[in-house]
Amino acid sequence: MKRILSTTAFLLLSALTFAQQFEITGSIADSLTRQKLLSATVFLESVEDSTLITYSITDIDGKFNLTGNTNYELLNFYTSFQGYQEIAKVIDLSKGRQIDMGTILLSNDIESLGDVVVTARKAPITLKKDTLEFNAKSFNTRADATLEDVIKELPGVELDTDGNITVNGKSVTKILVNGKEFFGDDPQVALKNLPKEIIDKIQVTESKTDEQRQSGDDGDDNASEINITIDEDKNKGWFSRLTAGGGTDDRYSMSGIVNYFKEDLRVSVLGSSNNINSPGFSFDEVYDAIGNSVFSGGQGGLSGLYNGNNSGITSSRSAGMNISNEFGEIVEADGNYFYGKSDNRSETETRRTTFLPDRTFSTNSSNASNRVGDNHRFGGRIEVKPDTLTSITFRPGGTLSNNSDFSERSSTSFDEDGNTINNLNSTSSSESDNRNLEGNIYVSRRLKTKGSFVSFYASVEDDQNDSQDRFNSERNTFSGNTPTTEIQNQIINQKTTNTRYNFSPRYRQALDSNWRASVEYNYQYRDQSSERSVFDIENASGTRTFNQALSNDFDVNSVQQRPEIGVEYEKNDLRLEFNTGYIFQTLESEDVLQQVSFDKSFENIFLQASVRQRIGKFGRVNLNYNNSVNVPSVRQLQPVVDRTNPLNLVQGNPDLDASVTHSIRINLSNYNWEKGEGFFMGGNYDINTNDVAAITTTDQDLIRTTTYVNVDGNRRGFLYSSYNKKWKKDKRDIGGNLSLNGNYNRNVSFTNGQRFNSETFGITPGARFEYSIRDIFELTLDYNLNLNSTSYDISSIQDQEFTNHNLNIDLLTLWPENVTLGLRGEYNRYGNVSDEFDNDSFVLIGSLGYKFAKDKAVVKLKAYDILDQVIGTRRVATQDYVQDTSSLVLERYFMLSFTYKLSKFGGSDPNDRNTRFN
Repeated sequence: MKRILSTTAFLLLSALTFAQQFEITGSIADSLTRQKLLSATVFLESVEDSTLITYSITDIDGKFNLTGNTNYELLNFYTSFQGYQEIAKVIDLSKGRQIDMGTILLSNDIESLGDVVVTARKAPITLKKDTLEFNAKSFNTRADATLEDVIKELPGVELDTDGNITVNGKSVTKILVNGKEFFGDDPQVALKNLPKEIIDKIQVTESKTDEQRQSGDDGDDNASEINITIDEDKNKGWFSRLTAGGGTDDRYSMSGIVNYFKEDLRVSVLGSSNNINSPGFSFDEVYDAIGNSVFSGGQGGLSGLYNGNNSGITSSRSAGMNISNEFGEIVEADGNYFYGKSDNRSETETRRTTFLPDRTFSTNSSNASNRVGDNHRFGGRIEVKPDTLTSITFRPGGTLSNNSDFSERSSTSFDEDGNTINNLNSTSSSESDNRNLEGNIYVSRRLKTKGSFVSFYASVEDDQNDSQDRFNSERNTFSGNTPTTEIQNQIINQKTTNTRYNFSPRYRQALDSNWRASVEYNYQYRDQSSERSVFDIENASGTRTFNQALSNDFDVNSVQQRPEIGVEYEKNDLRLEFNTGYIFQTLESEDVLQQVSFDKSFENIFLQASVRQRIGKFGRVNLNYNNSVNVPSVRQLQPVVDRTNPLNLVQGNPDLDASVTHSIRINLSNYNWEKGEGFFMGGNYDINTNDVAAITTTDQDLIRTTTYVNVDGNRRGFLYSSYNKKWKKDKRDIGGNLSLNGNYNRNVSFTNGQRFNSETFGITPGARFEYSIRDIFELTLDYNLNLNSTSYDISSIQDQEFTNHNLNIDLLTLWPENVTLGLRGEYNRYGNVSDEFDNDSFVLIGSLGYKFAKDKAVVKLKAYDILDQVIGTRRVATQDYVQDTSSLVLERYFMLSFTYKLSKFGGSDPNDRNTRFN
């Protein structure tokens, strides 16, 4: 089988690589000055059907090189450069496939240029300073494509199975529409829902803060953002999609989205309801709401909208609205609101083996829980520009939620001979209300000298959680001659608040065209409080008795002040930045109930440095360093015993110091559009001092007591690399990538109070293969091998080594016309699962769809876990225990669904040319 696959791949690659190759060279220059033009776009399309063949951008000498292979003989050659007239020529490859076009002259005046024809053809790619601009219509996709489908076709852009986008190895953190946020900062809604037919351009640039946008500075070297511009004739209209489906085992899924555009006004409304573990906003043209559920961790959604974890089975309902508009030339505003309701049911069976320096014990436990939550989230942005030099941006936001939880837990622990040491049965029923309110404002004014400005930034955030828990437990211990029993029947009321605010004025002055200097002051204030009241309940009478020993009224105030100065240098392709300051940190803590208080102060030098260098035509390298100071949490500081888990008593340490992290980041990328190949690589390394670590001691009854201490010596590192290559021949595309990632972790930990060190190494090589024939089929294969090794410098803990395999397959056929067949699967083989559990599975989903009513309607038969292979078993190996868990999972089901689309753009319905838009 392997030989057949290898031979097939080789034949496909050979056919695309060697058949009908061509090479077209030349240069682009100004018609008057004869100066060579850098970053002019040149591209080829077939005369017959306008298929994009290849494209490139001129280098510093104005030269270009177009290579590729095609069966077409007549091609249109286009050139494009901002501020110049675009021109076109017809090339006949039957007369030769090695063509030198000499110097092509572009004019910024309307004039005849010999046999050259002036044209308004849009270039597939344009480079504008630090922005890559793609013409969406130049990239061929299926007729009902979304933004996601176009993104997959862009050079240097990768989209993983969870919908995460990277451009030359840099994560895309935000998707904008016409320069404005679309449903907050979550890129998934735009990615899955914007139809290609309304998209004009896709602009990729560095992720920027409000300050960087206003000042014109470069953005984050390690992150990108994408801006989608809507076609002008499509920026007046609306589009919608409604889907409803029902299936076996009472499974159902409903979702809908409506978007309205009218020049600067944009309104979007969406909603969903299902019981298939999907938030419902992650629409998929082929699989609808189950699109990513086959892949590990593929339960996406809007950040913060859903509560609890992804285990078990979840029913959810959700709705959201986003409004964006401009008011004259001075004010822009957008706002969004989301509502989410979830009902999660989970069940787990766990077997854990714990290694102590002097003994080993095992624990079998089971847990069943049900969580019901309501969540309201809102946010917005108001930008005011009273004049051309001044900008004011205000961003409010918040989340309100209510959760009801009920859980039952039982556990039994055994010694190495199988004797019972203790057992526990507990129930918990709780109600909680959570509130998060936040806002920030940024004001800036540019000065007369280019690159100079003054600015002021301020933010405030207030978090509050109120909860009441009715907790009941019975713990039995059998270590002595007489068994002992401890019963807890309590009501636990807890209120925690976390208030933060900071402000930062800044002044920057340009010294000359290359050098800039700045001075800045940062002030941060944080107030954390925790009021915990525990009442013991008398079983017979129900009388409440306040338990002062287990209660607390804790407050922590911290203030950080950081004056700093900085200098920047930028010339041609090099940029240097250096900032330094001094951190003054104070910490005040008081427990009124326990009459404990303390004060602390910390001082540390602040450093931040970065170097960015463009290399050649396509390459870039970035190097960054910074340090940060982190204050311990209330839970880690409060000196009161938390007995919520009777088998693990937790007490904070008020003597903890703040931890300091030193971080180094490097990124190197290079993507050659001419050859359709490129690579990116990079890494990060963190060194921590005074890190906070948990120290746990276990007594003879296996009752654990946990507190916290500061440790030095923790290290974390990560390396990543990827090589990408694409070949194209007319309607056929073949491509793929090879990747190699590695990670290293060194941790200082404790087992039963004894300190030890652990080192973990991981290597993950991977390969991806893609092949497609436009309008016929698409195939993607993705394989990853994960090698892990962990060693310990303590004899009581065994070293761990295991290998995991992951293989993904995605097959889509688009023939015959109007029929779509999709199969998506993931095979996993886990090397870190015990023999008592299944260690491999192949989860396969499928969809068979038929389009009718002028492509407005689609009926689909979908299947989840066709082979009934979903497993809920996992192994976790830590410093002092190995744990195997079996969980409740969503099992095989079939669903029939119906989707209907309606749209009007620019005065007409794309499916009915006679419809007018009023």
